[in-house]
Amino acid sequence: MKALLLDDDPYALEFLRAVLSERYPGLEIHARSEPDPTGEYDVYLLDDDFEGVRLAGKLARRIRAQRPEALILAFSASLDERTLKELLGAGCNGVCDKRVPGDLPEMLTALDRCMGELQRDTERPPTDLSTRYLVNTFRDLFRAWNRRLDSQE
Repeated sequence: MKALLLDDDPYALEFLRAVLSERYPGLEIHARSEPDPTGEYDVYLLDDDFEGVRLAGKLARRIRAQRPEALILAFSASLDERTLKELLGAGCNGVCDKRVPGDLPEMLTALDRCMGELQRDTERPPTDLSTRYLVNTFRDLFRAWNRRLDSQE
């Protein structure tokens, strides 16, 4: 599973990376300081403010259009009712207010549940032959064949 962290604050990026690395050792974590959500990730953690411009809503809509099954979490240091509605309306699965100390632990508890569900979803064969399922299936087959070839040498 892969996660993308987007935040223009390098300290926040490193903090989130450290928390996620410790909590989910198998999670592949990518971090960017610019608001660029391109790529295929299972989890997106977005800062709301990039150099004074609120972009998390726009980013979430873009991600949701490209990756409908992804988990999107937004962090805001100026979370008001309008921003909350925008973020949730844009497809965020959760929003964390950076000013409230109890929000991050609650967000991580919710993330634990979501990560478990995502893991189960990636392991379960879909009802159709989705691209993700086919890629995972072929990857597993290639690995199995490589192990067999290595053992024959």
